[in-house]
Amino acid sequence: MAPNVSVPMNFGLKLLDSPTHNTLQLKASQGAVVRASSVILSFNSPVIDHMTTSLHLTSVDMEEFSEEAVRYFVDAAYSGQSPPISRNLFRDIHKLANVFQMSWLVTRCVQQFTDIAQSLQEPSYEDLLFLFDEAVYVLSQLKSRELVETALSKIRTLNEEQNFIRNYLVDLNSLSTQQLDLIIELAGTSVEYIVEPLTEQLTASLEKGEDKVPANCKYLLENCELHFCQIYHERRCDKLFDVLQKISDQTLEDSKWVLQIHRKTTTAALKLAFPPVASKKTELVNKPISSVLPPNSTPNLFHAIDFKMSFDEVVDWLGNCTEVTSLFMFFEGLWTWMLTNNYKYLSPAEVFPRLIEIIERRGWTDIYHCLLNIWRCEKNDLISTVQNNEKPCSTHFDEIKSKYISVYTRETFKNVTSIFEKETKLYFDIRRKRNCLTYGRCGVILKTVPAKDGANVVLCTDPAEYPDDMHFHKEFQAKDMHLTAYNFDSLFFHIPLSWFGTPVIKDGSVYWSEMLYKCSGSQWYFYLIIYLA
Repeated sequence: MAPNVSVPMNFGLKLLDSPTHNTLQLKASQGAVVRASSVILSFNSPVIDHMTTSLHLTSVDMEEFSEEAVRYFVDAAYSGQSPPISRNLFRDIHKLANVFQMSWLVTRCVQQFTDIAQSLQEPSYEDLLFLFDEAVYVLSQLKSRELVETALSKIRTLNEEQNFIRNYLVDLNSLSTQQLDLIIELAGTSVEYIVEPLTEQLTASLEKGEDKVPANCKYLLENCELHFCQIYHERRCDKLFDVLQKISDQTLEDSKWVLQIHRKTTTAALKLAFPPVASKKTELVNKPISSVLPPNSTPNLFHAIDFKMSFDEVVDWLGNCTEVTSLFMFFEGLWTWMLTNNYKYLSPAEVFPRLIEIIERRGWTDIYHCLLNIWRCEKNDLISTVQNNEKPCSTHFDEIKSKYISVYTRETFKNVTSIFEKETKLYFDIRRKRNCLTYGRCGVILKTVPAKDGANVVLCTDPAEYPDDMHFHKEFQAKDMHLTAYNFDSLFFHIPLSWFGTPVIKDGSVYWSEMLYKCSGSQWYFYLIIYLA
């Protein structure tokens, strides 16, 4: 057994040039031979340690691996370093590390895979295919899911499940069951992503006169949650079974199979379609500080500022006010006061240290710098300074994306106050949560109470209020939500709704704040920030 040496360690690459030290032959593909020290490799690999120390082997068969991959493996053992791995070598090197149990290199490979995934901002299909196929390979050959979550999460984060699955299933008959299993996992309850391309392929096969249902098609339909498609996309599911029936009419075996799969799907759909009736409840989103909501849980709407305060006074007030629950809400208050008082130009040197002190004292989450672009049109030197400083305003979205979610409404509105003329629902689509298997998009619906009834915005938590293509997660709580508005017709003009008081009925119309009537444009979106625990 090799002595207890902590690896990775830099033994020195210069030793690779020594024929005296390098007594072990590693036989790579195409007859290539890489020589290395059995001692150094034994320190890194318990498998090679056993081969050389216990079995007294002087050569190791690595013929399934390329010479380049074997040399990377040896260089890593000698240097303790793992330079970036090219995609064409990743599979061989990762497998070498696993087969020969070089655990630290396995960890480095997984990290490099994660880094590759995170670096893909606008990936091509080929980029996502690399992630998916490597995940399939590791799952099928090494029985490990260490790459699966990274690959599937990246595809889901980009909302590319449908496009990816359609492209991947083009060559359906050549896919392995392991590949099909991962496609089923990727689709989850959005089974229509599988049903649509299958229906198209079966239709094309029928037109060519083919009379059998392909084995891989059967495998997918037998193992996916087909009943979700039956419930939420009935026409698509019916079209699939119409085509299946036409093909299966040719053979008794296929006819029986279609009947069984249809019965299984219908039974599961009926069970899912008639669950226990959910109780209706709503949760307050925006109520004034004097409401029944507990302290420190007050949402952002319907507050007011004393515009007679001086700038120093308003900064101190916002920094200490319990109604101000986030850095974004602080800036909204500051922006509202400045706009009302035509106070555009500030001295960063005078204000910035106070701002940093407030942020640290209140423990507020950093804000993504792009969110402050809404104030840039005011030529505000303070905002520019904040955007360029890493303390309150991160330029790295990946560092803070786990701290909050930000989304726009699906539709636009003629003006901001229109949502209080009558009960209005604001629909916000949220990117699918990891491991969410519920059908459709994750999302949030905010429902308004008209001004004549007291003006409020409530979070809908009753599943019955959500459309078929959207579902709610109870982790999203009203107290963590911040609602604002944008006008894309006016250079991304931002309306800070937090500090406009409460909408009322005035002369038969909804009146909210004088500032709203200074804003032009007819294409208004509502913008929701959800702070995460």
